[in-house]
Amino acid sequence: MIEMTAYEQFMDSLALAPVPWTLVLLGVSAALVYGVHYLVRTLNAGRFAWERRLRERLGVAPDKAIGELRWILLSLHLLWWPLVAYLLLRIWGLHDEGRDFRVAVFSKGFTLGSYTIVPGKLLFGILLFFALFTFTRWLKRKIEYDWLPKTSIEPGTRVTVATIFGYITFVIAALIGLSSAGIDLTKLAIVAGALSVGIGFGLQNIVNNFVSGLILLFERPIRAGDYIFVGQTQGFVRRMQIRATQIETSDREIVIVPNSEFLSTHLKRLNLRDRHANVSVAIGAAYGSDTSLVRQTLLDVANEHPQLIKAGQERGVGGPSVVFVNFGPSSLDFELRGQIADSSKRGTVASDLRFAIDAAFRKAGIEMPFPQQDVWVRSLPEAATPSAAAAKGAQPD
Repeated sequence: MIEMTAYEQFMDSLALAPVPWTLVLLGVSAALVYGVHYLVRTLNAGRFAWERRLRERLGVAPDKAIGELRWILLSLHLLWWPLVAYLLLRIWGLHDEGRDFRVAVFSKGFTLGSYTIVPGKLLFGILLFFALFTFTRWLKRKIEYDWLPKTSIEPGTRVTVATIFGYITFVIAALIGLSSAGIDLTKLAIVAGALSVGIGFGLQNIVNNFVSGLILLFERPIRAGDYIFVGQTQGFVRRMQIRATQIETSDREIVIVPNSEFLSTHLKRLNLRDRHANVSVAIGAAYGSDTSLVRQTLLDVANEHPQLIKAGQERGVGGPSVVFVNFGPSSLDFELRGQIADSSKRGTVASDLRFAIDAAFRKAGIEMPFPQQDVWVRSLPEAATPSAAAAKGAQPD
């Protein structure tokens, strides 16, 4: 009670000089707004060292803005200016109007249908949600990049744990924010239940990808860093999210593949525990070529390549070999086979071998044929024969 009396006395003293105190309040407000906007700009730009350290801890890329700052700034404006309006009413002696304004904004709110909305609580809930979301994002980054790497957990498992943690904490932050905003979660659950059927039909693809993402995260048929083949896309898995997975191709392009594709189509991936890969190059030699010379030339090319594993070089891995595949329509078909230690270099090694084979065949005089076909004419129409054409030309006009 004593504090309230002192507060009332202070507010009454402000009403004795409304103009100076109004100017002071507006000046402080302008300085505060300018300072907050300046802080947001420097944080997004990372101008100072402490800001760059903060951005790094929050997991924000150097060229990215902190998205939560925009909403926090808006919420601060919506909280601060009603408070300024209340103080102005008190400064100018409008005590009853100020009290009613304060009660409407921060206590009772206003009624919209069967719901009561308190703007102060709503803004506080929004601010609390973004504060918790920013903290959980920082915590997720610490878990993924600082704490889990110190354990013996595999990299793919670390990504899975961090991703699931991020989604769980997001849901918790949203529930806390809604509860602090004064929203009755039981009524919200009833509304969500009523809309679930319509949402299920309208967003069935999104729900399908969401559930598929959960299956991929828990079952882990693929992991970050795997080289996979799905549909017409092949490349390294860079990031697995709850709706889609990012795959980086050999052209350094990022392909976003919906998670449902991994469960509904055939998926091929390279061995996770063994980086060795087979390399095969198909070659054709002209009919009449010396097959022994072709075989020896191909083996010499393979043995000269530094990345192909030679016979006896690694335990359990054989050396290069040449297979006589078939008598083709236009060529004798061979196949050079070998193994390399790094599967990501399979395309480069195959290209090197083709260049070397072309040069070696030219040097050895081995002809690589092109597709050709002989046409034998067994009969022609009588008018098309040479004798008929000559007879027709000898007739008088």
